Amino acid sequence: MIKGIWLLLLLTSSSVYAAPTIFGMTLGEMSEKELKAKYNVNLTGKNKYSEGNMYSVPVSSINFEGLQEVTAIFSSDGKLLAVLTAFPKDKFDYLKNTLSGKYKLVSKQIPFVGNKKATFRDGVTEISLNAPHLSFTMSMNYINDDLMKAFNSKSQSEAKEKQQNEASQL
Repeated sequence: MIKGIWLLLLLTSSSVYAAPTIFGMTLGEMSEKELKAKYNVNLTGKNKYSEGNMYSVPVSSINFEGLQEVTAIFSSDGKLLAVLTAFPKDKFDYLKNTLSGKYKLVSKQIPFVGNKKATFRDGVTEISLNAPHLSFTMSMNYINDDLMKAFNSKSQSEAKEKQQNEASQL
């Protein structure tokens, strides 16, 4: 009985459900105020899927080789939902190997020639690497499931609306 309770406490501890952190920004926990205190960010607008603010984080303030761009996306109530980054495409293998040591790999598509992709999970966060074949840059994105659901829902709605508008013109 005591072993069962101990196991239950161990499995439900906060470390099991700790949200991922990238460049000192913890998804689901960091507030806009905390981001502004940590980095000299620039407001880039409102995200149409989360209805929260988006900020550009200066890469010069993050000591990570090859980092080209960082965007932080917040919810309407000011919690960090996503961090979108850009790197040179030659960082794909390094980033994939590093993430494999921290997160659960759920899918990968790594052909000798062509688009390279890898997707990882950590609780309610999807971490994706995407290196398009005909591009010099790749993305590494940490996205909360709530934002991903809002994106998918709104994208489907927009596609349906576009299709209806086009059909009405015929």
